[in-house]
Amino acid sequence: MSEHFSEESLRKIAEQKVEARRTVKIHIAIFLLVNAMLFIINFITLPDFFWFLFPLFAWFIGLSIHIVGYILYAKGVYPIAKRAVIIVLTSYFTVMLLLITINYITLNTINWALYPGLFVGSAVLILIIIYTIFFRSELTNDGEIITKKEKAIQREMDKLAKKANNSS
Repeated sequence: MSEHFSEESLRKIAEQKVEARRTVKIHIAIFLLVNAMLFIINFITLPDFFWFLFPLFAWFIGLSIHIVGYILYAKGVYPIAKRAVIIVLTSYFTVMLLLITINYITLNTINWALYPGLFVGSAVLILIIIYTIFFRSELTNDGEIITKKEKAIQREMDKLAKKANNSS
């Protein structure tokens, strides 16, 4: 099915994409500037303890979600379930990076960070399985994308049409 957009609606979409890209660039610039300042402050005050890594990785979680959200929007990934899985994976890996960093800096080993990694990782795996089973889409022979839900609806419609034809 082909959709035609007016010049006005195309302009509105283009403006939204440009504004979204601009906010990501601003976020990256502020992230770099503030964390550079924190690094300098850390180096001047406590050169033996790298505390600047804590806010850097914590902020990186939000920055990575912002960047991935923009990329998904710009690339046209519109099924909300697919976006959710990608955002959850991004969040999981960046949070784990922060936890492993905190664990290693404070204890010089990685032990307690494995527990949230394992348990939350299990929940993420369950989410991926649920997405795969219920929300994944397939291509038809005509090249159209159809979800499992749409296929089930089509089967029900075919059954109803068959019953209606048999009763008449």
